[in-house]
Amino acid sequence: MVYFEKKPYLNYLVVVILGILYTASFAPYNFKLSIYFSLTLFFYILFHSDKTRSIYLSYLFGLSVFSFGTSWIFNSLYDYGGENLIASLLVTIFLISFMSIFFIPLGMVVNKDIDIKKKFNFLMPASILVLMEIIRSNIFGGFPWLLIGTSQIGTIFNEFYPLFGTYFVSFLVILISFLITIIMIKKNTIKYFFILFFIFLSTSIVNFVEYDWSTDRKIKNNITIIQPNVNQRLKFNNNEIKAIKNKYVEIFKKDSLHDTILLPETAIPTIYENDKSFYKKHLLPYANHIIGGVFRYNNVTNETFNSILVLNGEEQFYDKRHLVPFGEYIPFKNLFIRIIEIFNIPMSNLSHGKQHQPRISFDDIFIEPLICYESAYPELIQTTDTEFSIIVNISNDAWFGNSLAPYQHLQISQSRALEFQRYLIRSANTGISAVINKKGKIVDSIPLNHEGTLNASIISSKGKTPYRYFGDYPVLMLIFSIMFFYFFTSNKYG
Repeated sequence: MVYFEKKPYLNYLVVVILGILYTASFAPYNFKLSIYFSLTLFFYILFHSDKTRSIYLSYLFGLSVFSFGTSWIFNSLYDYGGENLIASLLVTIFLISFMSIFFIPLGMVVNKDIDIKKKFNFLMPASILVLMEIIRSNIFGGFPWLLIGTSQIGTIFNEFYPLFGTYFVSFLVILISFLITIIMIKKNTIKYFFILFFIFLSTSIVNFVEYDWSTDRKIKNNITIIQPNVNQRLKFNNNEIKAIKNKYVEIFKKDSLHDTILLPETAIPTIYENDKSFYKKHLLPYANHIIGGVFRYNNVTNETFNSILVLNGEEQFYDKRHLVPFGEYIPFKNLFIRIIEIFNIPMSNLSHGKQHQPRISFDDIFIEPLICYESAYPELIQTTDTEFSIIVNISNDAWFGNSLAPYQHLQISQSRALEFQRYLIRSANTGISAVINKKGKIVDSIPLNHEGTLNASIISSKGKTPYRYFGDYPVLMLIFSIMFFYFFTSNKYG
């Protein structure tokens, strides 16, 4: 079908195309079905390849996925890291090459030697790929980008996010794709048709029930989201600070703004303790509550934090816990000292916030705070049964330029709203700022690279979803159980 036995080099070209098709399922393209075509045809090629070739093809598939899906890494390094072309290319190639390694285990299992007649073998591809997604999301600071489950926001699997989370949706998508591949090669098709039917029947039942896991507050809250659209080259230029402040003052003076105002990450890129008077004298008179990003300095510990400030009659702070490796802190600093010198990235020596911090709130609504990259880590959200809350995500996606990243980042935020059934409000410097309801739907937004304000009425909710209770443990138990029985039966029957 798509396997070229006489011209095997053509299979490598096809795999590259399939990798591109994989990334097309994510925002901004949102061709939801393309990931099924990509995985199904990729599995078909692996089925006809020996183990060595399958490993090479799997690695190539990973290279294609990350080269086309995360090419914005180069934008960040080159445009805002000193415009060193060679260094930016080398680091980008290294990161993409490293992330692609996580596809290799798939080729070790799925090849012409796989015996799908054995129990549990048809479940192994989904188990392996999801396990690799989990490891990739956490190792060396983590990179939870282009998770297969994230691509399926707004599909028949929406009701599974608050039940089992994004990784479970990844598992279902991979399993369905592999079952279709098995049917294509005509091996015991009745059995696998029945399994496919069972999956879609279960999905239909879950969608029919459509249980609401959270309770909404009857009173709505009005909030204004500001997207200032400050160019990244100007943002950290000390000569432009006054102009940036003036921009905010002019925006705050508008009559159309609500009393609660949300600003993006590090809205004014100075140390807050040195600029308190500006917020209180020039901004607070126009608002009852200001929620926004600041750099907070602790003079006792001599640490600087990337923080969320809630300013009204008092100050409340949340310090970012999950920092961006190489962007906000340098892992293995002694090892990468030369890279630090080449890429003169501003504020790359920040400190991690404490894992347990006091809750921040406004108008009796608790905030589930996520700063930029933290939106990719659901374990940071601590919703409760008794406190009405919303998720607040502030970001500065200007680092990524006019690339796919801002759209992908917004899509990741949608999955958090779904998993915890909470409204999510998002302010990003250059976009995409948005209001997302608890079903993961974007209610309103400001386009990328546009200055603007967004007035919204938001609903806070209380209650825990099953995913909030159990996290990713059910998925991990499922994966390890499948792997245990796979290796047990493999050893038993030689």
